[in-house]
Amino acid sequence: MESQFASLTLDTSEPLVCPFSGNVHSEKSSGSSSPSPNSSHSPTATESSQTPLQSTSSQTDQDQYRCPVFTQEVDPLLIKTSLEDRIAYLTDFLNFTSRDAEIISKIAPHVHEVIPAMVDGMYAKLFEFDITKKVFMTRNQGFDGPLPHTLEELTLDSAQIVFRKVFMKAWARRVLTADYSSGKTWAYMDKVGIMHTGASPFKHQRTMGIAPLNVPYRDIALTLGWIQTVLHSAILQLPESKCPASDKIEAIAAINKVLWIQNDLFSRHYIGD
Repeated sequence: MESQFASLTLDTSEPLVCPFSGNVHSEKSSGSSSPSPNSSHSPTATESSQTPLQSTSSQTDQDQYRCPVFTQEVDPLLIKTSLEDRIAYLTDFLNFTSRDAEIISKIAPHVHEVIPAMVDGMYAKLFEFDITKKVFMTRNQGFDGPLPHTLEELTLDSAQIVFRKVFMKAWARRVLTADYSSGKTWAYMDKVGIMHTGASPFKHQRTMGIAPLNVPYRDIALTLGWIQTVLHSAILQLPESKCPASDKIEAIAAINKVLWIQNDLFSRHYIGD
């Protein structure tokens, strides 16, 4: 075996390049040489396209994804303790910009009407499995009404479920109408994450001894995925007269970013990362 590897030689005739530098075309296989600077070449529509989804031209893709000029330094300890720095990292990584916030606000009036049905459907989904339904057998913070004695007695019309739906609708509306340039928006979403872990982020609730929710992260992530599908479907089904295809594409991408940021603001309180 060693003798076989010893017989192998490394071809160093071609320079080593970064795989994302845009200079990774292999011309040896085609046997053709590069066109001279004086040769006339009319680019095709695909080659001149700036659309990321155009994949038939490898030149376009490789030119688009070059090695970054510099690498940002991120303090892993700081983003654990500083919400502001964590949000800066998340929004930079996902490229969440003011345009994303703008398109969410633009599409919100057309999607608001699906929120009640979405919330009803979400709780119906949670009631399909005993492990997700059992969560609502425990008294939630702020609720002082009657509780069922058995899982079978707990229904979608039970007082605590009606109570929870109010808060869920408020969260969904806030996702669509929030001021994403304000730190208060991200602080709110972070507190939503904390309050599902069994620890209360609100001082008055701790003082009053009100027990917060204690929901496994597994089910939190699944629920966010379910919500994402509903919101995406609602956007896609909007008539062209209300929302052109270009706005739908942007809106779906923007909502997707917000939900993944919310997902992180849940997970950080479960896994401590």
